[in-house]
Amino acid sequence: MQRIGNLKEQFLSFENIYKAWKKAFKSTKTIEAYEYSFHLEKNLFELQEKLDCGAYIPGEYRYFTITDPKERRISVAPFRDRIVHHALINILEPIYEKRFIYHSYATRKSKGTHKAIKQAQVYLRKNRWYLKMDIARYFDNIDHGVLYELLSRKIKDEFILSLCRKIMAKGGDGKHGLPIGNLTSQFWANVYLDCFDHFVKDHTKIKPYLRYMDDFCLFSNDKNDLKAIRPVIEDFLLSKLGLRTKPQTTLINSSLHGLPFLGVRIFPSLIRVRSENIKRSLKRVQLREYEYGIGKINYERYTSSMMSLI
Repeated sequence: MQRIGNLKEQFLSFENIYKAWKKAFKSTKTIEAYEYSFHLEKNLFELQEKLDCGAYIPGEYRYFTITDPKERRISVAPFRDRIVHHALINILEPIYEKRFIYHSYATRKSKGTHKAIKQAQVYLRKNRWYLKMDIARYFDNIDHGVLYELLSRKIKDEFILSLCRKIMAKGGDGKHGLPIGNLTSQFWANVYLDCFDHFVKDHTKIKPYLRYMDDFCLFSNDKNDLKAIRPVIEDFLLSKLGLRTKPQTTLINSSLHGLPFLGVRIFPSLIRVRSENIKRSLKRVQLREYEYGIGKINYERYTSSMMSLI
């Protein structure tokens, strides 16, 4: 694998940092973001200088818990750190996009849940059986040492690798875990499973395969092939990446019975939204109507949220 170096100058360019600020501000228009942006040029030059001399230290996260659809602890980095995350991903993403397999659909441009669902349906039409698996507590169990090694296989710029180490060290217990909510976490989660993607695609006999973050599916006309590959997959994930799959959600089934995937059940000629997802969406519609009625959200937020739910 060719390693890429000489990235520091590109990362530290004011053009990259300013572009990162625009992305961070667009997605996070909080009071903190407005305060930081009030003296924007001064703050960005100061951030650029601290990054350059190695004095940059990530700040502390704020945490909150969501329970819809399942309980998750969300981490919120300070606005300044989110600028750094965007600046870093601006550099790394083009490098890794050439490496990632086509049928990896999470947190990538021109991908997403809808395309993953449609591709799964294409595979169901061509194959009689599927194997669906997902990884237990994926973000919590990402090993920092393994992740750093995977990054260093592709990146040889010590400045960039050192910055990655600093950001990693702020998440989890210091050795394992990435904070859910970080742009870097989402990107590194794809990097972490990239070797697994290539193992399945390049070194097994089953080619119809797709992944959305830690959920993945394989398809075949021979049920025994899927039974045989399951322990091979489990061994690779545990021995190479320190990950375990969830036995209670591992499923080998006929395409005619439908594939439960990303909130829907997919059949060769039909896609059904799961009943619990419909109920949850209707509750959100009622909540948005209430929030708009009392003036908590404006019309733009109300309509964009409604369109997303629809």
